[in-house]
Amino acid sequence: DDNTQPMRVGMGQYSKKAEAKHYENPTVMEFINLESFCDRYKNKEGRPNTLWEDITVSHTAFNSLIASQSDNYYSYFNDLKQWAGDNRRQVKIKDKNGNERLLPAYVDIKDGEFDPIEIYAYYIGLYINNMHNGIYMHYLLSFPVTYEMKVREKIINSFKRGLKKSLPVYVLHDEEAMKKFRVEQGPSEPAAYAICALEQYGFDPEDDEKVFYGIFDFGG
Repeated sequence: DDNTQPMRVGMGQYSKKAEAKHYENPTVMEFINLESFCDRYKNKEGRPNTLWEDITVSHTAFNSLIASQSDNYYSYFNDLKQWAGDNRRQVKIKDKNGNERLLPAYVDIKDGEFDPIEIYAYYIGLYINNMHNGIYMHYLLSFPVTYEMKVREKIINSFKRGLKKSLPVYVLHDEEAMKKFRVEQGPSEPAAYAICALEQYGFDPEDDEKVFYGIFDFGG
């Protein structure tokens, strides 16, 4: 579709002139009041009355991290991808109110337990599904090639729960609308980059023509 345009995610200031950084979404979370956030998050099926003052993500969290002092080190989580891909890695978080949690390895988090990836997906959903953009029901996720299948499947399920929380309740109760809701695995990150890059550089091979390419991925 020639009318397809990239969406600015994570900024929240749509009146500003678009910049390249608006299309990048820093994978950072800032924990301010975990207990308050979790209580509010559980109280409503869709669009819970959570407060931005309790947990921030993306550019806001990243800018706060850059300006933070060392005594707030555990209030920021910027290793979501590394944590999710490591079956043995535990993470300590401590919000700015002093509440501490020790997160197990991502694959060991059970349904109903605090899941940072679900919360991150919830915020991404709020950035996408709103009065400015409309409501979206189909999502494709790309993964690092090193992620095991069980990790990919768990991330997809976390995103399903988080994205559903970002939808209005009337949409969640619309059976026909929810039949369209899908969160699926797309191409790997290097392959997704290659698809975009080759299109931008004007590669349009014939059906039987092979195009050889290399992607050098040095990580985040």
